[in-house]
Amino acid sequence: MHAAIIYPLLKKFLQNGWVEQSPMPGERGQTRKQYRITPAGRKYLIEQLSIFSEQDASNDGAFLFRVAFFDAFPRQKRLDILEARRRYLNLRRIDFAELSVDPHGKSFGTVAVDRHRARIQDELRWTRKLEQQIESDKGDITSPPAPTRRDTRRRS
Repeated sequence: MHAAIIYPLLKKFLQNGWVEQSPMPGERGQTRKQYRITPAGRKYLIEQLSIFSEQDASNDGAFLFRVAFFDAFPRQKRLDILEARRRYLNLRRIDFAELSVDPHGKSFGTVAVDRHRARIQDELRWTRKLEQQIESDKGDITSPPAPTRRDTRRRS
């Protein structure tokens, strides 16, 4: 991201109390600013990530990013995200089922379509497994947040 985007956002985040700033020594003797997310910033981040649209469901990166934060979401939000993704995948599965390909299976088009079909089926199985894990409460275990650098320094 360009500095013209980053620094105005950091200023907004500071003003809203979502991040805190502290001076740190730089590599060449200069003072650098270090930013850390605050509890209010974490809360805001989780609120924003819990908004999961149909467009987000169709985006691999947006979906996997939310899965990475599942420990921070309530159980029902996790299930809702998985359901939205499954709806999208099932629509894609139908789209690919309707594609006509080389009946002899020798074209590269057939290979590509088969690969997409396999990836969709694999992800549908994976999302079902995640749902079962959540339903059985194994997926409802929340671990404490990882210690920050500052927390680690305090212990030493």
